[in-house]
Amino acid sequence: MEYLIIAVVSVWAVEVFLRLPVRDAVNELWRVSQKALRTVASPRISDHWKEKVLLVYARLSFAGTVKLAAYIAVFIALTLLPVVAVDYFRLTEQPVLSLFGTTRGVIFSTLIALCYFRVRARFAE
Repeated sequence: MEYLIIAVVSVWAVEVFLRLPVRDAVNELWRVSQKALRTVASPRISDHWKEKVLLVYARLSFAGTVKLAAYIAVFIALTLLPVVAVDYFRLTEQPVLSLFGTTRGVIFSTLIALCYFRVRARFAE
């Protein structure tokens, strides 16, 4: 029963992750990083203007990092919510949250998530 719950939670986790705009946040951070690197490497920009522009890029990078951290926190919360609910109401003999922490639980949930992601991608085409 515990492994069935882990499988369902793994599928749920894939769906939650795909619906969150994580890719957009990562791409935004990547663009800011590339702009900052081009600015630093440019010999045509004076050090005075590099200081001003890099301060703006640092703010954008910080804001993007906070946004990405918030998405990860939402992902973790939404993924663990069903597991905590199952453990709270004692629907299984063994706590599912502790099973998630074992090597066997991590491997099982990762395999289920990868298989589901592949099947989902194939049918989405």
